[in-house]
Amino acid sequence: MKWFCVFLLLVSISLAVEPPYLTRESLEKMFQSVRAEPGQLVIQIKNIGPRFSRRRGEDEATVNNYGETIRIKLGERVRFGTHHMSLEFRPLPAPLDKNGFLIQSHFDARSFGGEQTTSYGIVLVLKSAQGADLRFVELPNNFDPTLPPGDPTVTQLLKIVSESEPLARHELVGRIPSGEISPPFPRTVEELHLRWEKKAGLAAEPLEVRWIAVDIGRADMQNHVIATSHSASVQAIDDFVLKRPTAGFPPGKYKVEIRENEKTLFSQPFEISP
Repeated sequence: MKWFCVFLLLVSISLAVEPPYLTRESLEKMFQSVRAEPGQLVIQIKNIGPRFSRRRGEDEATVNNYGETIRIKLGERVRFGTHHMSLEFRPLPAPLDKNGFLIQSHFDARSFGGEQTTSYGIVLVLKSAQGADLRFVELPNNFDPTLPPGDPTVTQLLKIVSESEPLARHELVGRIPSGEISPPFPRTVEELHLRWEKKAGLAAEPLEVRWIAVDIGRADMQNHVIATSHSASVQAIDDFVLKRPTAGFPPGKYKVEIRENEKTLFSQPFEISP
């Protein structure tokens, strides 16, 4: 009965991949969930069904527990397997190796009177203001899994990554009489500076910076925007400044956001100490 359930699961996964590339939906037929965290892909094993053997790099294979959470760091190679199927996550070729994975699924149905099939997928782990976003990429029918330099899919991936990370540099510092300091800041800090630089070649869109009081001990000031600044559309480098109020900054939790067309590109929390 157990192997019959395994067979049904694997057949359903194989049939679900149409067109022939892996999607979030096809992976979630195998696992309880698939999500992104900064720098890694997070997979949770189902509480029922087949148990996978798992091999991380050259380590010895182990068998997953039901409900187990598996974290695959960007740059790692991890292979899941059962008797009739394998699923491998491997890094994309440089310079995309720290941005996502090439996924290869191999299904062998010969013992059931079927054939061997291989499918591919690409998943990107992109930086976001919330931490990380998971992006599955649609692959062409003539997809080349070797991803040679100049391949149209590589060009597409580079464009997606560049557009998702439009800032080449950002830095939050405070200014005091003796120089510059990093957060947390004293309430007597004279100025707060958010310096940023846009990546070359991106659209000349103006950026907005919001300074936000998250929790400074006042109910009427929770998540309150205390100041905003805007760049000119032609600017690629700028320094947004928030000057100290006369009475000093109220101690508590703050954050600063960089936004473009109402989309948050960057968010950094910081604290003002008493």
